[in-house]
Amino acid sequence: SRMGAALTALSLFAVMLGGLAWGVMTLRDPQVLPLKVVRIDGQFRYLQRSDLEQAVATAVEGNFFTLDVDRIRAAARKLPWVDEVSVRRIWPDTLQMWVQEQIPLARWGKGRLVNPRGEVFQPLPAQMPRHLPRLDGAVESAPLVVAQYQEMHRRLVGLPLEIERLRLDARQAWMVEFRQGLKLQLGSSEIERRLGRFIRFYPLLQGPVGKRLKSIDLRYTNGLAVEWVTVNLPQTSKQNKPVTGLRTGWLEREGKGQA
Repeated sequence: SRMGAALTALSLFAVMLGGLAWGVMTLRDPQVLPLKVVRIDGQFRYLQRSDLEQAVATAVEGNFFTLDVDRIRAAARKLPWVDEVSVRRIWPDTLQMWVQEQIPLARWGKGRLVNPRGEVFQPLPAQMPRHLPRLDGAVESAPLVVAQYQEMHRRLVGLPLEIERLRLDARQAWMVEFRQGLKLQLGSSEIERRLGRFIRFYPLLQGPVGKRLKSIDLRYTNGLAVEWVTVNLPQTSKQNKPVTGLRTGWLEREGKGQA
């Protein structure tokens, strides 16, 4: 009868639902299809594999199907030297992680580093590279300072100078220090033009015998002020004046323009 057929269909549907629920519960059981292998791949210079393993250990919960890969990725990214992480399951019992280590472009202020994208991170003091240049500024200005450093580095190729420090102060003025002991004051406007002026004139700025360049102030409309310092003497004699006569009428001090 139709009633009997309907009851039979309902019974079969109930059995199917029960089987589905059993299947879901079974798959959620960590004893069913448990993870047996966690692979961590990547090229590491500062990262320790043991630190990665420890960081993700508490996030590896559940079985092959219920594992929360986003949680594992987030746990790995808490380590300061971790830049990017990808996590995937490999049937039937393996979790594979690929980790990209941070690339330190420069030191940022005291105790921190910055990568080429302008992202600041803080490693342990013992892991701080000492040979890198130093960039300074407000944290939110890090992408701007990094971009300026990279552009300056590109434009200064060919000169016997290496940037030791680049600083953007609270007034948005730029200052550059070179490993060779020379300091540049660039101000807060027309930075590209002022840097170009320095690049053009630097080969001609040969001081008197026994002196070296100490600082150059480029915050002038059409000139620059140069300071020399005596080399290898206990007391230094200084000369601080605008360069006005490399050739007759070549440079003329017109007073400082806008900083």
